[in-house]
Amino acid sequence: MNRFIIMLLCGLILLSGCSYETPLQTGAGELSDAASQSRSESVGQTTVSEYQSTSETTVLPEPQVPHYQEIAAVKVDYEQTEVRQFIEAEDGIIGGGAEKTDSREGYSGSGCVFGIFGGGSVVLEAQIPAPQHYSITVRAASDTQASASFTVNGVSRGEFTVSGSGDFEAVRFDNIYLTKGTVQFGFTDFSADIYLDCILIEDSEDVLNLSYKTGGALSNRYSDESAKKLYGYLMSCYGSRVLSGQQCSQGSNSELDAVYELTGRYPAIRFGELMDYTVGGDTGDIELALDWAKSGGIVGYVWNWPMAGSVYQSRTAFDLEKAVTSLDIAAMEDGALAMRYDAGDISAETLAVIDGIDRVARQLLRLHDAGVAVIFRPLPEASSGQFWWSKSVESYLWLYRLIYERMTLYWDLGNLIWVWNGQNAEWYVGDSFADIISLDIYYPESEAPAQPSGINFMLAAAKISAEKPAAISECSDLPNPDSIAVDRAYWSFCSAWTGDYAVGGKYMQDSEWVQFYNSEIVIAKDEIEYNG
Repeated sequence: MNRFIIMLLCGLILLSGCSYETPLQTGAGELSDAASQSRSESVGQTTVSEYQSTSETTVLPEPQVPHYQEIAAVKVDYEQTEVRQFIEAEDGIIGGGAEKTDSREGYSGSGCVFGIFGGGSVVLEAQIPAPQHYSITVRAASDTQASASFTVNGVSRGEFTVSGSGDFEAVRFDNIYLTKGTVQFGFTDFSADIYLDCILIEDSEDVLNLSYKTGGALSNRYSDESAKKLYGYLMSCYGSRVLSGQQCSQGSNSELDAVYELTGRYPAIRFGELMDYTVGGDTGDIELALDWAKSGGIVGYVWNWPMAGSVYQSRTAFDLEKAVTSLDIAAMEDGALAMRYDAGDISAETLAVIDGIDRVARQLLRLHDAGVAVIFRPLPEASSGQFWWSKSVESYLWLYRLIYERMTLYWDLGNLIWVWNGQNAEWYVGDSFADIISLDIYYPESEAPAQPSGINFMLAAAKISAEKPAAISECSDLPNPDSIAVDRAYWSFCSAWTGDYAVGGKYMQDSEWVQFYNSEIVIAKDEIEYNG
């Protein structure tokens, strides 16, 4: 088969994405398959109108940018003390229609509390002996599946659910920092009635044992000086300060400008999107990234890859498993690939995958040639099951490693710092193919994070690999700086998504943005101590 037909096959698979779907849903955020459409339209382009009068040009004044004093981080005391303390529900402060009962088998103590749903209440008090992190286990039962919110001193620390088996079940809330003295534990927002038996308070050493001493070396032994310098800087900050980041709509800096106009600071890292470059679009985003780097900022990119019209498994006919091959094709030239296709050794899907990688590699090469290092996150949310690249563990691992090897060996892109983005250790590509482990953390609208630092997510990332730093690559709520200090949750970087998740959106108050960007433990663009 001649080369024209081969390329036509690739084009039919890739460029069918021209009939874009907008908007698209991923977890908690909106994606756009088109350059003109961001995940959400709530953050628009900043437009300066200029018009000619009969005598002169009118220029609008520059917006007034606020200036804030740097906010000191909260000081935290730790006194690691062994604690194991039971608090029986029937010994608590019981009100409303709630009542003590001994009718439910399996309780501890002298009974349990029933009737909280529908107006009842129970508050348990405990004397905390030392300031440290604690794990708190709630023991409860129900005859139907039911949930409730668990509060500490009136603040929700998360929701728990019992299965409805009728037996008492234990649900644990890990790593809650408590100070010495009286603490009240409460229960609200019951979906059905629950028999509440007791809580167990135990000391936890997870946070104090968290180590920031990672491997320190890039996975690519051919990494260039730009990547080594940036990664070295990231590692020097890890464990003591957090770099700020912001995802941008394709071909736009509107989110960056919105952050600056509200907080007086720019994010340290501008995260762009490579989506439309995959299908031959030119969003102008690489030019924006080059300008950002020249101005002293750090460049990052996510690659949401549309194939046959969509990034979503349910909306594309593309089957990744048909592309998988045991042949070592990562460094093959186009001619060799064509011969393999003609011989029936590889499929049209394989050629389409290679073509997509090469399209994106050519864009990243422009940054490489300019000496710009890139924090690069391909195939996000690996284990979510939403995207065509997350159909199966085996095909995902094959694709990620193919991207890594082709960009590293064939395109000589030594400027990339590789970010693996997933929530499941089974999907981890391995330390040889990743430099950073990142998580996407979203909360439902109007529901504040139960643990604003995200420390339990960080501890989960450390279990996947203790050799790699952890980062928040997308989120609905940036972690609270005081909570970061309390929980020692010093992420490598934290980045908000676009649209409703950016400044002016539904998830963070203006005061929370100001606090984050002006905290002494958060690095904004003007505080970067690194010269790429």
